[in-house]
Amino acid sequence: MITESTSDRTPTRRSGGFISTLSLIVAIVLLTALVVFVLQNTVHTTINFLAWNFDLAQGVSLLGAAVVGAVIALIVSAAIRLRRAVR
Repeated sequence: MITESTSDRTPTRRSGGFISTLSLIVAIVLLTALVVFVLQNTVHTTINFLAWNFDLAQGVSLLGAAVVGAVIALIVSAAIRLRRAVR
């Protein structure tokens, strides 16, 4: 029986390429834009939801709404992927 020796192979390391560097730069730019947005929208607004009343800065409330929307989208996406995987 002939067996292949794995000690002759050296594992190749995949370093971050152009796409990962570009995505990091885009993430930093978006984060900077988000911080500027929140800092510029400091007018306080009253949010009424069901029986709760919140007094928040406008930028923070819009950021919170975007986060809630992203979480809902992730949950729906995961449910659709799970349903397709079960089929």
